[in-house]
Amino acid sequence: MLNIFKKGHETLTSDIDTWVVRWNKRYGDFSGDYKETAQFFTDKNEALRFKEEIKRAIKLLGHTAYHLTQVSCEKVENNGCE
Repeated sequence: MLNIFKKGHETLTSDIDTWVVRWNKRYGDFSGDYKETAQFFTDKNEALRFKEEIKRAIKLLGHTAYHLTQVSCEKVENNGCE
């Protein structure tokens, strides 16, 4: 029997460094319609390159609202991000 709907959570531990790039993505018809989007990487340089690609795409789209122009890259720690 496969129990895929267990209650609670488990913290996974490994020695693999993980980086996350986060940005806000527009959806819907109104300027306040956005949600955070993230992409995870195991290579810091790849994550940083992706961050710059997202920033170039935002510039190409012409977004000027603060919540749509912010892109972050951070190392994921066992208890969250650095």
